[in-house]
Amino acid sequence: MIKQNVIANTALNSPIANASFLNPQGKKWKKSLAADLLLTALIDAFSILVIFLLMNFSSNGEILFMKKDMELPKAARGDSLDRNPVIKIEEGKVFLEEKMLTAEGLIQELLELRKAFRASHPAGEEMPTTITVQADRRTKYEALNSIVLACAHAGFSDLKFAVIMK
Repeated sequence: MIKQNVIANTALNSPIANASFLNPQGKKWKKSLAADLLLTALIDAFSILVIFLLMNFSSNGEILFMKKDMELPKAARGDSLDRNPVIKIEEGKVFLEEKMLTAEGLIQELLELRKAFRASHPAGEEMPTTITVQADRRTKYEALNSIVLACAHAGFSDLKFAVIMK
């Protein structure tokens, strides 16, 4: 008789009996603490990951797209890039904002760029005269000189060259 009492008492107080539908003594409707902890840790991990990615991929200028074989010149000093029109020289070809041009066509496109700025901005606002030049470090002087002259003819007097900091 004592054995039946112990077995009956154990069966009534077991975790299965507490969660049973027939004997609703259990904590059926309470949330489990373990699931809350797992969700909190997961949210923390994802928020840390998002902050890490935002800090690493944020840029304060324009990201220059280059071919794999292009090497920018190295410089000891430099400033961060601002958003300016980009003239790119690749393999003897000239691009203005990813549009391929000739040296004569570059002057026309730069003048059109100035007209578009005047049309879209108020009359009192001054047109920025800065151009970013992206060229391989092995580019010949003659190619760069024609770009500099074209920019000067179109009224862009402040040229900034894209470089890699040493």
